[in-house]
This record gives sequence, C-alpha cells and structure tokens, in this order.
Amino acid sequence: MKQDEKNLPLSLVCLIFGVLSIPLAFAGHLVSLAVVLGVLAVSFGFWGKRKAGRHLLRYTAVSIKRAQRGFRFGLIGTGCAVVMWVLWASNVLLG
Repeated sequence: MKQDEKNLPLSLVCLIFGVLSIPLAFAGHLVSLAVVLGVLAVSFGFWGKRKAGRHLLRYTAVSIKRAQRGFRFGLIGTGCAVVMWVLWASNVLLG
C-alpha cells in the first residue's frame, strides 16, 4: 500500500518569508518587518523539519528542500536585519 505524498505544510510560505526578509533588512524603516518575517521563516522551517522527521516518506522531497531553504534564508535575513537595526540605532549609517 503506497502512501500519498503531499507537500509539507507552510513550506512555500517559509521560503517566501525567508527570501523577503533579506532585502527588507536593508530598507531603512522595514528592518522590524524583516526581523518578524525572518523569525517566522525560521520557526516554520523548524516546525516543518520536525514534522517531516516524525512522518517519514509522507512529504515530497521538493517541499522538504523548500522548507530547508526558507529556514536558511530566514536565518540570514534575521541576522542581516539585526545587524542593520544596530547600525541604524547607533547612528553609524547617518554619519
């Protein structure tokens, strides 16, 4: 009996949030939005990794890779946003 493979829930949302968090981190007043999107991408990616690990062979490999990429992009975007937030707060970029 073959199980039906389906996409991992929120894998596409995780990827989109992770990718959007990177350019928004470098836009002046959108740094806080980039942090929120990055943290959401990281949390969705972590949740997807746990869900895929618990239910082996239920989800497609493409959706699992999509969630992993979104997780990584979310980490990068959150890191960039925090660095830019510190730079804007310390007035280093204004001088």
